[in-house]
Amino acid sequence: MSVASTGNSSLDQITSSYKSGEQEKTKKANALGQDAFLKMLVAQLQNQDPLNPMDGTDFSAQLAQFSQLEQLINLNDSMGSLAKAYSKTSEGDVMGYIGKQVTGNVDVMNVDGGTVSGGFYNLSQPADIMITITGEDGKTIKTLYEGQQKSGSHIISWDGTDNDSKAVEDGSYKYSVMANTGSGYANLPSTVTGNVEGITYNKGKAYLVVQGVLLDPGSLTAVVDVKDNNGPGSVDSALSYLGKTISSDSPIVMVEDGAVSGTELGFNLESEKDVTIKIYDAYDKLVRTIPLPSTDTSGGENKVKWDGLTDSGYQASDGLYYYTVKTDGGFAKTPVSEEVSGIKYMNSTQYLVLKDTGRLVALSSVTQVN
Repeated sequence: MSVASTGNSSLDQITSSYKSGEQEKTKKANALGQDAFLKMLVAQLQNQDPLNPMDGTDFSAQLAQFSQLEQLINLNDSMGSLAKAYSKTSEGDVMGYIGKQVTGNVDVMNVDGGTVSGGFYNLSQPADIMITITGEDGKTIKTLYEGQQKSGSHIISWDGTDNDSKAVEDGSYKYSVMANTGSGYANLPSTVTGNVEGITYNKGKAYLVVQGVLLDPGSLTAVVDVKDNNGPGSVDSALSYLGKTISSDSPIVMVEDGAVSGTELGFNLESEKDVTIKIYDAYDKLVRTIPLPSTDTSGGENKVKWDGLTDSGYQASDGLYYYTVKTDGGFAKTPVSEEVSGIKYMNSTQYLVLKDTGRLVALSSVTQVN
């Protein structure tokens, strides 16, 4: 659009200003704002009655209104920029996770440019694995039959294709892991624990990189600052226990290379009672139940040996286990008090090693230090 000048110097200045900014503000042409107001003002000046021209006061008032409108538009743009900057700053907060130890639930794999960020799952014992991958609509797009897998941590190898071997579109895909240890398939919870190695983005969303897996910050269940040397999980604080006698009510049993650390599981009773000892793995899955009649228990300290076998008769896989002792009146105490002879680092967590029984104790469960 062209605007012709009538020779009025004020009008010439307004017209020149309009021309210089017209191209920059084309994107706002559909809104009744600064450009529309200026067009109406120029048209009004061009078409005023020469016998009854606009009063100078009215013209000044309209210019003042134009100035106020311009300020409001600039303020609105500034608020928009501020909101955008705040959003970027909020996303930048995830940078604070770098170097920290986190635990989170993982059930999503991301495809970006044909590259798949691997999924993750843990096995406490050997099992036959089947993995189902679904799209945003909940429909299954790929089923992976992994076969028999050993205990431990596993990364899912998916090539980013569907069941027809066609490449899927970039995006996020949920997966579920089914494990069969001999009694049928059951859903296997998928979590990952480790240090945050970096931050990556997929479709504008930030993800934490943990053990090669992309972890949504919203799925975190635990965060530990491993750089804090004064915290309960620091190396310095763990070393300070060496050679000291500690007490705890939550001893941990370790199975390593198929052998159970220590000899017997200890517990205290006030008198002879029927008890049921239940042994759980690190994922709170019951692996062994040992019933003891009252004729085999006594008041005071009791011990029972675990041969490392599960209820199914299989050898328990390497890892950490805990146990409970239940009576008809509740749960019996399982105290332990021994000298710390070492530090064991497992699953990115430090444990104190007890000298005589070989039990492990988490730093957070220490109740007394002598």
